[in-house]
Amino acid sequence: MEAKRRRSRRARTTLLWGVIWFVVAQVVSGFVMRSRPELADREFGRKIADLRRLRSQAPNRPLVVMLGSSRVATGFRPASLRSAAPNATTGPLVYNFAQVGSGPEMAHLSLFRLLEAHIRPDWVFVEYWAPNWTTERSLKEFSDQINLGCLTWSDLRLLSSYVKSSRHHTLKRYWLARQIVPLYTNRSTILEALAPRWIVPAREPDHRSQNLDALGWWSPRWTISPEERGVLSERLRHHYEKRLRNYRTKPNPDRALRGILALCRREEIRATIIVLPEADDFRSAYPSATTESANAYLETLRGEYDVEVVDARSWVATDGFMDGQHLLPSGAQVFSQRLESEVVQPLLAGPEGRIRR
Repeated sequence: MEAKRRRSRRARTTLLWGVIWFVVAQVVSGFVMRSRPELADREFGRKIADLRRLRSQAPNRPLVVMLGSSRVATGFRPASLRSAAPNATTGPLVYNFAQVGSGPEMAHLSLFRLLEAHIRPDWVFVEYWAPNWTTERSLKEFSDQINLGCLTWSDLRLLSSYVKSSRHHTLKRYWLARQIVPLYTNRSTILEALAPRWIVPAREPDHRSQNLDALGWWSPRWTISPEERGVLSERLRHHYEKRLRNYRTKPNPDRALRGILALCRREEIRATIIVLPEADDFRSAYPSATTESANAYLETLRGEYDVEVVDARSWVATDGFMDGQHLLPSGAQVFSQRLESEVVQPLLAGPEGRIRR
């Protein structure tokens, strides 16, 4: 009888220690995911970690951030700006906070998360691209772009406003599982960072973190042949032609852009809408009615929110593109330096141009 009681006590003790170690493992892994965001969320986490480091090195320099999609990620190259070198002591600190595959909804969430992290830009450039305003993104697309488990409750509420109501329960369940058992739900992410050879089958490297520089600029390739450029340009033109023919602004992208502009107004952050370069052959795919509607939409926002709108669609020649939309490094330098000389410097020099501090 006594032996049976001892075995029972040992079993309870073993179970108790198992529960304790399980809880400790979840708490530690959750702490690691929050303190090392670049492990949990390769693109957003890497960028916010780099930006924090740069901000700590230059806390008094005005911060200029550009938000947008892969077109911004490849097109805006802060390192090529003459007045914004990262090791300078004066002038703005400029960072490319675009996210590959994202749209205005993710840009709104990114700005919200930056402010939550006590990183307050003084000036925000936000991308407008007509095809992205003709579609609304799904929960699957959002979960492919960021680690939803890294969101706070406030972040989750904002993101849920861009998700179909029928998917709200799925989003919350997905997020809650990542709060309760982060070690299990982030197991692939942790293995990929610490022991990639243990993953079976082997994963392809995350291309979004390859060729990503310290100021957020990303380029998947440096050169391209004219023949390959022609093939890629024709493929993308064909892909987007229907959207351009049937252009109509969808509610979510419109709410997201207005949300960004309203947030900037509330936080006293200067905001500028930027339309990035497109190659001649892609711009020719726009029906005149679509161009007129897009311009009228931007003019409405300019008047309602008192923001600058920069139309840079024709700023870069065709040989500066990979595919008619995404800039090569050479094209990114042309665009970035022209933006600096024709927009940033004149606005900073004007009577109302000083960035608020």
